[in-house]
Amino acid sequence: MREQGRILSSVSIIHALTDGSIAVVAILFPIFKTLFNLSYTQVGIITGGGLFITLVMQLVLGRAADGKNVNTFLLIGLLLTSLSLLLLPFSTGFFSLLLFIFVLRFATSFFHPIGIGWISRTYKKNKLDWAMGIQSGSADVGAFIAIATTLSITELWGWHAPLYIWTVIGLLGLVLCIRFTYQLDKQWMIAPTLERKQTIREAAVDAFHRMKNIKILLPAFMISGAAWGIIITYLPLLLQARTTLSLPVIGFLVALWTGIGSLSSLSYGKIRNRVNRKKILLFSYLTIGILGIGLSYFTDVFIILGILILLGIAIFLSYPALFSFVSEVTSESREGWMFGITFTFQTGGGTILLFLGGVLADVFGIWMPFALLGALSLLFTALLLMYYKKPFAT
Repeated sequence: MREQGRILSSVSIIHALTDGSIAVVAILFPIFKTLFNLSYTQVGIITGGGLFITLVMQLVLGRAADGKNVNTFLLIGLLLTSLSLLLLPFSTGFFSLLLFIFVLRFATSFFHPIGIGWISRTYKKNKLDWAMGIQSGSADVGAFIAIATTLSITELWGWHAPLYIWTVIGLLGLVLCIRFTYQLDKQWMIAPTLERKQTIREAAVDAFHRMKNIKILLPAFMISGAAWGIIITYLPLLLQARTTLSLPVIGFLVALWTGIGSLSSLSYGKIRNRVNRKKILLFSYLTIGILGIGLSYFTDVFIILGILILLGIAIFLSYPALFSFVSEVTSESREGWMFGITFTFQTGGGTILLFLGGVLADVFGIWMPFALLGALSLLFTALLLMYYKKPFAT
């Protein structure tokens, strides 16, 4: 296998295991809520606080990795992710669950700015959209497998079992990734860097200018990040509260959403050959807006099924499109730093809306997080239409 293929394979495996580990925990929240007597606000604190940990650490790790061996960072992150899953079965209540999920979120912070930055640098001159679609789709496949199996495994062997299984899968994936990358020349793993390291003030000024270059896309990262978090966290709780579906069926419906999403991401390169990125983003956020509000209203299972299929297409197409826009305007020496900034906004949006959604769900009902997501997405769609004739990234 050629060097680029080894890099894409390793990054895709790590992305799949990272997002799969997050998904296996997220789909267990209906059980955590009952087992530990959690309120929706406490669910929002756990999930939003975990994303805040990710927000800070992605920025720190993304900047730290520039000019260093990015493969080492990714392998350490995967090892820590696998080991952190071993801690979760020791949860005994709200505070211990909060602590262990924070540890997991720290471990998963290694991947996104570093892994996607590595793909950006490796494929910047050729097949960029295709490679972004493959690595993004691989993550969705990992999440799909986790969501589709976790609740069924839980019914058979208890909620600890899927966590132990994913620990083993993560360690096996680590061995496979080491095999893919141990013979790679260091020039593929170490990005060119600036001759002089920036001071904190210079880095802040640099970050401000880079944000100005993609200012129209920053709300997009926030909404896409929030869309993933809200659906994977609150949809199982919504279905549990408003339907008579069993937990395995609820797991299947959420898995269907990620399964459709994985197919969308893997097909993104072909879709991009026929449709420009601006139209893809416009379709994505208009669809998220309309159907997010739809989820807050409809209770019929078949209507919800149709909504989830369309949301799977819309949400998961937005990720590789956004990554590709950013990659094209980022120098090779600043990939980790730039993607750290963008993922700060992505996880920041998720942090705020997950916490706010939990509070509003306690006050008004579990439908509120979806209404909030839909309204914000429709507002952003209007903003995209206003800026449509201008470049989205410069």
